[in-house]
Amino acid sequence: MKIIKLVLLMLVTVSINAQELDEEFLASLPDDVRKDIQERNQQKADGTAETYRPYVYSSKLKKVESFLKLKDRLEADLLELERRISSDEKIARSEDLKVYGSDFFNTFQTSFMPINEPNPDSGYMLDVGDVVQVQLVGPNASLEELLINPDGSVSLPDIGKISIAGLSLNDASQLIKSKVNAALIGNEAFINLTEIRDVNILVTGNAENPGIYTLTGNSNILHALSAAGGISEFGSLREINLVRDNITIETLDIYDLLIEGQYNLKKRLRSGDVVFVKPRKNIVTIDGAINRPSKYEAADDQKLISIINYANGINRNADLKNISLERLVDGSLKTIPVPNDSYLEAINVEDGDSIYVREYPYRQAKISGAVLKPGSYTMSAGETISDLIKRAGGFTENAYQFGAIYLNEDAKKVNELSKEILYREFLDNIIAASQQNIGGNFDLTPIVKLTEKLNNTDSNGRVVINLLNEPTIDLYSVKEGDELFVPERNNVVYVYGETSTEGAVMFTENQGVEYFVDKSGGFKKFADNESIYILHPNGESQLYRSKRNIFESRPKSEIKIYPGSIIFVPRALDESAPRRLATQAYVSILGNLGIALASLSAIND
Repeated sequence: MKIIKLVLLMLVTVSINAQELDEEFLASLPDDVRKDIQERNQQKADGTAETYRPYVYSSKLKKVESFLKLKDRLEADLLELERRISSDEKIARSEDLKVYGSDFFNTFQTSFMPINEPNPDSGYMLDVGDVVQVQLVGPNASLEELLINPDGSVSLPDIGKISIAGLSLNDASQLIKSKVNAALIGNEAFINLTEIRDVNILVTGNAENPGIYTLTGNSNILHALSAAGGISEFGSLREINLVRDNITIETLDIYDLLIEGQYNLKKRLRSGDVVFVKPRKNIVTIDGAINRPSKYEAADDQKLISIINYANGINRNADLKNISLERLVDGSLKTIPVPNDSYLEAINVEDGDSIYVREYPYRQAKISGAVLKPGSYTMSAGETISDLIKRAGGFTENAYQFGAIYLNEDAKKVNELSKEILYREFLDNIIAASQQNIGGNFDLTPIVKLTEKLNNTDSNGRVVINLLNEPTIDLYSVKEGDELFVPERNNVVYVYGETSTEGAVMFTENQGVEYFVDKSGGFKKFADNESIYILHPNGESQLYRSKRNIFESRPKSEIKIYPGSIIFVPRALDESAPRRLATQAYVSILGNLGIALASLSAIND
């Protein structure tokens, strides 16, 4: 009869359409499970929920679980695939890189100098429109503010016109002082610049917003470019010219500022000046084991070594024997190996070149617990668990190698996916059981609690491994982020679940499951002694049945118990969920419990 009920329930699970759920039933559920039940039921109503039939679920879960077993075999194929597509990956990444310095003008403030508060240096060139203040101290004391006239002069009482346009502020001051000293004996002159003229200049070429701009007379090329929105994607960062009377009087190279830290601008703008942005030159991409991957604009006849210097040089992980230059030659992309350092200094780069410096594939792995030198280690590609243990100085005298815990990110992702599939099927079974109520009322409390516990259990990336098996640890390659924890040996077996006393029991050699359950006071009334779960110290799990199947002629099998093994006796579940679901849930939950107990044991010791 129970079998018939179970079959009917499984059929209902996959065929029933979403219905209204009983409010009293929903109120009895934990908050997180109730929310997920409601969402899952709504998905069924919308037709968006994935249906898990037993064979579909098994197929999905087997595919997920087989990933770990296939992973080692696939590594060689993946390495070959990486080699084949490496050039495509480099091209894809190079497309994401920006031209270095292209966002330079995005950070400029909108104003460089308030017009009413000039602060030029002594080299500022005076011109028509500037206002100078002349203060006389002595018998003829006075204070005059003088506008430089269109003829380039200022008029000082009792002295007359003094031509100062075209002179620097320092030279003009000296000229005025000399005139005052000659004409007005006993007087001394002090000169300041109180207002700076406006200048109208033209920004043209490959600027972002070419046009005529009004700036202060203390501005330079940078200020003009900023007012014009910077340089367009077609403009050069390496050659921006200041043209006066059809003659280039100054050239700005943005890389002098950004890379060399040299601020060599000497000329200030005058009305009628032209700031001309030349077209972009040679764009060269550099990537790989260098400190600042980017695209750089190279000047004509620039050497490959200078591009590497622009990128802040090669980092310490660089494989100097594997530097390549990709170049478009006669319509096809050619890879040119760079044999030595002298080649870097000899070859000129060209527009579209791509430089790639191979990086040794290092990865970080952590080892802790009962080893001589626990810590994080840098591992080369191909190095194994055995190499990691050697780096850590080997095991301590009390190390329990059989109970080692190895964590891997790929395994964690697989476990997360398995748990997600399993959790959704639990929700489906709870929904079906609550709606159909086949054969009387089910007690859903145990299955709801198990569902909640499964949902609250973090997925771990534990890989079953036996450090006592040297061929295995010599073959398993360490991946980025892997962790190995080696506990110290303890002489206890952990018994949890539906037993009279939960906790640790002293280990006794050659004793079976029921011996340790008896030491914990035996089974409770609702214990499921037909499905006892064993988690061994190395991470392997087994299902133990204390009663022999009546259809089997052979006696029940014994399971070997080790120090650190966990024996879990679950509460018996009725037909509200297939035993298969419970088995998967308990295995997932026990995995985390095993890691926690091993870590706690290490702390206590």
